Amino acid sequence: MNEPVCYGGRMKFSFVPTRRHLPCVVAGTALLVSAPVTAATARGHAADTSGPVSGQKWSVEACMAMVGDDPFGARDYALDWERHGNGGQEAKHCHALALLEAGDEESAAAELDELAHQPIEHAERAPSSFRAGLEKDAADAWLSAGQPEKALRSVDYGLAFEDDTRLHLLRARALLAQDQADVVVKELSVLVAKKPDIGAEGYVLLASAERRVGQLDAAAMHVAHALEIEPENPAALLERGIVRERKGDATGAQADWQRVLDLAPDSHEADLARQDLAVMAADPDTP
Repeated sequence: MNEPVCYGGRMKFSFVPTRRHLPCVVAGTALLVSAPVTAATARGHAADTSGPVSGQKWSVEACMAMVGDDPFGARDYALDWERHGNGGQEAKHCHALALLEAGDEESAAAELDELAHQPIEHAERAPSSFRAGLEKDAADAWLSAGQPEKALRSVDYGLAFEDDTRLHLLRARALLAQDQADVVVKELSVLVAKKPDIGAEGYVLLASAERRVGQLDAAAMHVAHALEIEPENPAALLERGIVRERKGDATGAQADWQRVLDLAPDSHEADLARQDLAVMAADPDTP
């Protein structure tokens, strides 16, 4: 059956609050410009890169506000800001997130990694957690691009600055993608013991690792705990279905995978659930 490794939604770290990425903001950050422009104004100027824009007030807030709805516009705005407004690292960061949202994960990850390794501008507003936040985005992008080795390097660099739970979970995802389930079991068991409120994703990742090394009872217990936290978590339901199928409960597995399809039909988890259901239908006796 399938081996899901990429749980949880993408989290983007940013200089300022945006409509889509509020959980990742570092407290105390501020704008370079006191008067932000609107996203509509930003779009209008993003198209004009032929020369300096007279009277333009560049703003990381305006750039980030565009990332979710108009990533290509945000990309152009960031480039224009770098050319004509001396946007520096804030413009580079917005550009990288725009690439990530537009689907160019590899380029985005490379830019985020490069930014995390540079001397940080405006240090009074960029603590060590800022570098760690950049590497969260970089690692997530490397994983989306199918490069877990690079994701692991990003995570480990970020952890050198901040012992962050999200970085540990990204590390687990990268290790699982490299078939190092035994390492994940060891590391996440320690993390869960220290932080039992780690959230559903942590317990799903631990269950997946345990299942891969043959610890099915432990996997069943931890995925059950994930579903206590989030009863309709598609990744947890997918994993419980795999564990149930491995333990001989084909009916339970089918029910879980069908529930994934009902809850999130367009998700990665749904794609894996469809594949598992097809395999089971073709050969019900295959574990």
